Amino acid sequence: MTTPATASSLREATSPEALIRARRRLLTAHPDPTSLDTPMSGSLTDEQLRVLAASDWVPPRIAALDANTLTTADAITRALLAESVRETLERSLITERPYGTYDDTHEGHDAFSRGVTDDYDHGNHHLARATICPADPGLVTCAGLSHLGLPDTDATIIDELAQASDPNPIMRVLADAALLDLDRYATGRGLLYSRVGTTLMLAAPSEQRLAEAIDAVAAAAINAGARVTDLTTQYIDEEKALASVGIDPWITWPSDEPAGQADRILYVGRDGAHIHIKAGRVIVDAPGSLPSTSAPKNSVTRIVLSGNVGLSAGARSWAMRSGIDVVCLSRRGSYQGTLIGSNRGAHASRLLAQVALTGDSERRVRLATSLIGAKIRGQIHVLTRIARRDEAVHVADTTAHMHAWRRSLAGARTLDEVMGIEGACSNAYFDALSACVPADVTFDGRSRRPPRDLPNAALSYGYAILLSECVGALHAAGLEPSLGIAHAPTDKRPSLALDLMEQFRPLLVDQTVMALLRTRKLRPEHGVVEAEAGGVWLGTDGKKILVDAYEAACQRSVTGALPGYSGSWRRHIAHSAQMLARAIAEPDYPWSGVAWR
Repeated sequence: MTTPATASSLREATSPEALIRARRRLLTAHPDPTSLDTPMSGSLTDEQLRVLAASDWVPPRIAALDANTLTTADAITRALLAESVRETLERSLITERPYGTYDDTHEGHDAFSRGVTDDYDHGNHHLARATICPADPGLVTCAGLSHLGLPDTDATIIDELAQASDPNPIMRVLADAALLDLDRYATGRGLLYSRVGTTLMLAAPSEQRLAEAIDAVAAAAINAGARVTDLTTQYIDEEKALASVGIDPWITWPSDEPAGQADRILYVGRDGAHIHIKAGRVIVDAPGSLPSTSAPKNSVTRIVLSGNVGLSAGARSWAMRSGIDVVCLSRRGSYQGTLIGSNRGAHASRLLAQVALTGDSERRVRLATSLIGAKIRGQIHVLTRIARRDEAVHVADTTAHMHAWRRSLAGARTLDEVMGIEGACSNAYFDALSACVPADVTFDGRSRRPPRDLPNAALSYGYAILLSECVGALHAAGLEPSLGIAHAPTDKRPSLALDLMEQFRPLLVDQTVMALLRTRKLRPEHGVVEAEAGGVWLGTDGKKILVDAYEAACQRSVTGALPGYSGSWRRHIAHSAQMLARAIAEPDYPWSGVAWR
């Protein structure tokens, strides 16, 4: 018997709102059936897609989701229902996932890789990789439904919907759900277990512990109706890992200006380094026989740690007491978090305003339009500036399209429409940038986690630093970074910081990276290829070059980017956060993002 919750879930998939979302996804689906991203347009013909795209299209009225409805429905309606049900099941699966398991998308694979890297960073250098698959594919539907708390009777509906798309997007979700018992068993035993789709990874500190974990998971898989296949094991020592991912020691002070005239950001990326306070100075002790570095503590405004760097209790207390943000990046440069003092937390009134905003779709669209509009203006600025300096670079067609897309933001009525325009602009923008690098530099558009080439490695590293700046600025403005506007509020990422940084990406990171590439300061040898992950990471020299150039950009003074305000670009980030806080609290406060001169 269907429970009230189950019935509600199934009815949700037939609502007009759900079908409108399904339509949008089908119209923007990836044409490649091997793509990790869902959805796909399935078996719909070009003519059927044109019907679905018609301006007078309205969602069909579905009285009930049952076999009779599906039998009599046309192909377009069946495809809509298949995609809508897939989305409903996917949302249910997300809530059921234990830590360390991820959906079979590019974002899921990125998170999976970060999790494995984190296990390694904590001393678990013995790794096992395997494929896991159901022993009896015929049981997948029922098992998946059961693990999601749905009745077996829904299997008939799933089977009917399977004929609406090829390949069937629903079956991938159910196959994933069928492995939840195994996931819960492995994580419940405290094993360092990660899974994305049919790929699983185990990590352990010793060969013996890894063998025990493999045996336990293989036995549990059989009991869960699955099998572990294609098992490979590997031991990665510290030296090999450091060489393969390009993590080498470096310490840099980006500016020699006296304290008070410039922000003094201490970057420390030497594995094994240790930071402590002594006699009024910040001391960075290097491992081995390498020399130490120190600076007056009253000259330090921020600390950025990359990789395995220690921070004494005294240094931590001083930083939090003094309002000094301590930013933590992984060895590869991904943002991990920021230590914030208790005096920098969210203000209750502003937090309540943020929470209220999450339910006001009209205001969120308006603010998102301003943020994305500022980003697009910045992207156009960067392309135009490159073209002006290099007559061989032609970007007129691209910028014309981007101007048109930016103008179309005024007509956007949903966040999906806003982010769709942002996505179209970004694709065109990075395609144009890729044609502006030297001939010996590979750059095939934007790629992330892992970056596929040197420009993307530099962009990702720069974005991580910029993201940490925005997190700190939001805390200083009394805002909660996880409650996003354009990016959905979530516990998994600082969504509002991602929103705030959009308008600063082009100048502070994109333009900086492109300038370094085009002046040959950043060259192919600064990238380190990691064969296992198929990615490229910045080596020691590349990181230092990028950090120095990024800091120079942040320290650059600018006038006119924000109304009635002048100062460094870093100060503009902070002031922009304050303006955003006011826009959230005051619905009538005008907000337009930064201007580009």
